[in-house]
Amino acid sequence: MIQSGENRVRAAQGERLRQARLAAGYRSARDAALQNAWPESTYRAHEAGTRTIGQDDAERYAARFRRDGVEVSAKGLLFGDDDAPDEGAQAGGMVVGVKGLISAGGLIETGDEQPGPDGDLFRITVPFGVPPGTIAFRVAGLSMYPKYEPDDVVLCAEAGESPDRLLDLYAAVATAEGHRFLKKILRGSQRGTYHLESHNAPLMPDRRLVWASGIISTVHAQHWSRFCARAKGGAS
Repeated sequence: MIQSGENRVRAAQGERLRQARLAAGYRSARDAALQNAWPESTYRAHEAGTRTIGQDDAERYAARFRRDGVEVSAKGLLFGDDDAPDEGAQAGGMVVGVKGLISAGGLIETGDEQPGPDGDLFRITVPFGVPPGTIAFRVAGLSMYPKYEPDDVVLCAEAGESPDRLLDLYAAVATAEGHRFLKKILRGSQRGTYHLESHNAPLMPDRRLVWASGIISTVHAQHWSRFCARAKGGAS
């Protein structure tokens, strides 16, 4: 039987998802779903090509598999065209908003930051494509050296996710006290709390988190630049 156009799209999406899952090291669709707390029936249907993958699910799958070392994007899963220009693309890279500093050392008083009307302190160009909803933070401090150095930029998803899904992973987090950190998340000693681990600083025990997001990618200081929009019209 000849597949309809919609069926072919779903089948192609499912095959790209399957290849990404295998590259990430998951033995089966069930294994990937259980380890990441995804609804198993939904994930299996996506991979089998019997259900169209939506944007939110594509972003979720791609972000997880990227943290497992796979070069994949939501756009690539949906359309199989990672080389096509993304929304927000500029000559030389993608534009991402930097929301503020993130501490790999001491405390950062986020209340002192003065973002612009769009919520960004400034915008940068990074030399590769990023999924929709990506934001950036500029690293301050040395507690995570050599993995993260001062003035590196970390990219993460603005929507965030449950800290329980980020256990033993590096993440950007915001605490109930209003501080922002770049740490590895460990399970805390009390329900709803998490230990924050550094490379070169004491463990921060039993912190309550109001937001957390896994690191999509890191852009070292020499590989990003501030984005300056071109003014419309000629010079006055």
